[in-house]
Amino acid sequence: MSAKEAPYRESIDSILAKNLVAARVIAGLTQHDLATAAGISRATVAQLETGSSDPRLSTVVDLARALGVAPMVLLAGIPEVQALAALGDGPGDHRLHVSPRDLVRLRDYVASGMLKDRVRAARLGAAVARSVADEHQGIAITAGLFSATLPGAGTVVGAELGRLLE
Repeated sequence: MSAKEAPYRESIDSILAKNLVAARVIAGLTQHDLATAAGISRATVAQLETGSSDPRLSTVVDLARALGVAPMVLLAGIPEVQALAALGDGPGDHRLHVSPRDLVRLRDYVASGMLKDRVRAARLGAAVARSVADEHQGIAITAGLFSATLPGAGTVVGAELGRLLE
């Protein structure tokens, strides 16, 4: 495969920025609230959310802990979510079902490519996960972030992964 044919790979700064914004919104936190909970400055959160800062690993871990998710969740992009979803294609106990109506909405949001629609998809995915049971925030956030990456299958896999990483 030549360099021209290589698939586009989103930068880790961009992935972290999108996931951090969506996770913070799902959690119902302001930048200030998240910064306080993570023990970092609000300016650092703002820089990370715009992709203009290259964080230390410890900062990513602190943010993930404040949000109640595993650090890998904040760093998961399209290839990672697709790979995890492929693992879940076999028979299993899927407690979560995404309705056809919600699936259409998720796909439309993700297809727009707009950050505000990615956040809408994440919120919808989190709501679907919460509807199954009174799920922990980390499970809802993981389901939400994966919904905004891979509608439908991402929601299911995100909720299952969130449970496993709890």
